[in-house]
Amino acid sequence: MDIVNFTKDNSYQRIKAWYIDENSVKLSQKDEKLKDILVHIWSLRINNKYTKHQIIQIIERDYPISFSTAYRYYPLAMHLFGDLDQVNLAAERMVFREKFDNLYQMALKKGDIDAATRALTQAKSLYDFHDTVQKVDPKKLEASNYIIKLPRNVTKLLTKTLSGDGVLDFNNIGAEDVDFKVVEPEDEDEDQDE
Repeated sequence: MDIVNFTKDNSYQRIKAWYIDENSVKLSQKDEKLKDILVHIWSLRINNKYTKHQIIQIIERDYPISFSTAYRYYPLAMHLFGDLDQVNLAAERMVFREKFDNLYQMALKKGDIDAATRALTQAKSLYDFHDTVQKVDPKKLEASNYIIKLPRNVTKLLTKTLSGDGVLDFNNIGAEDVDFKVVEPEDEDEDQDE
C-alpha cells in the first residue's frame, strides 16, 4: 500500500492517514472531534445494529451538528471502517440460499416435487439473472504482452546466467553508486486549510 503525502488535504484524509500510521499526521482538535463522531457512528452500526436513519438521528442528537452533516458523516465512517450494509446484504443472501438448498434437499428426499420447485423458485428470487450487464471487464482478464527493453550489457549478463548454472554475481554488473540529496517537504501553515 502506498501512503500518499498530500500537500493540502481535508480532515477525512488526515484521519485515514492517522489510522494507517499514527506518527505520520498530527490531528487538530477539529479532526479529533470528527474522528470521534466517525468512531461513534461505526460503533452504533456494529455493536448496536442500528439502521442508517437511526444512527443519523442519534448523531444529530448527541453532537451539535445538523441532519445533513450527520448524513454526510455516515458514508465517511463506512468508507473508513468498512461498509457493513453491503457485507450484511451479501451474508444474509448466502444464509437464505443455504436454507433454501436445505429445504430443496429435504423436499426431494420426501418426494415432494412441488415443495422442491417452490424452494428453487425462492432461491432463484435471491439473484437477478436478468441483469445482463457484465460486472467484469473481459479485457482485464486477457493475457498481456510486455516488451521490456534492457541495456545490452544486462541482456548479455542475463542470457549468460540463464544459459549457465543460474548463479548471478551482482558484484560484476557494472553498477555504480550515485550521489543523491534528500528533499524534505516544506512545512505549510496550519491556518491555510481552516
